[in-house]
Amino acid sequence: MDVWDSYKSRLDAKGTTLRDARLQREQRYINRKLPSSLSYHTVVVDGVARQLAVINSDNLDIKTLCALPGEDILNGALVEWQDNRWLVIGEDVNNEIYKKAVMQQCNYLLRWIASDGTIVERWCIISDGTKYLTGETISSYNDNGMSLGDTRISMMIARDSYTVQLNRNNRFLIDDYNSPTVLAYRLTKPFKLGGVYNGHGVMSFVLTEVNTEDDDNLELHIADYYKYFPRSSSTPESSEAEQEQSLSDGKKVWF
Repeated sequence: MDVWDSYKSRLDAKGTTLRDARLQREQRYINRKLPSSLSYHTVVVDGVARQLAVINSDNLDIKTLCALPGEDILNGALVEWQDNRWLVIGEDVNNEIYKKAVMQQCNYLLRWIASDGTIVERWCIISDGTKYLTGETISSYNDNGMSLGDTRISMMIARDSYTVQLNRNNRFLIDDYNSPTVLAYRLTKPFKLGGVYNGHGVMSFVLTEVNTEDDDNLELHIADYYKYFPRSSSTPESSEAEQEQSLSDGKKVWF
């Protein structure tokens, strides 16, 4: 390396303009200081262990993520941290110095059967869409009237090759997995664009309560399960362990 090459490499290392010099100085400072911060944690992002800063907010179920300069955090990524799953619901595209994103705590593992027969599992965020309503409606099928469930919920879920196929014909069983009764919902508002940018992000759906059906598997919380996996003629009701074993026979389970 001659003198000119040595001089040019020094300029490139420290920035050829005043702005570049300030930018690189700020990035070196973050690279030096952030790993020693108490907010710096090991998290798992889409199955890969990463080192990120996790910053609290006034909402306990929402955190801000900060990465080192040059690292990325994709919108819609699934984060495992503190024995919980978190969904990245937004990212700052102004990442010249460092990348920043926002994640929200997931509260439900959604299960359904895709059109190709694959059993799909995705962590998502379920919230009440009828917060200030009773969740019931009165139907005048008879003189006395009959109270029917009228709950609406909203769901945020990451966009991928399976979730993008969800539409108004999809039904789900969404309830506490230890609940003796399970509520069924139909997707009524498949809004897929609001939180998706360049093919990555989260989609927001509205679901309306409907009746459970005979083909629903209430134990596994999978709607229309028996349309794809018919019941055994000898044992009308099999155990959950036997059902889960049958899922792996020629079918793919996604986590």
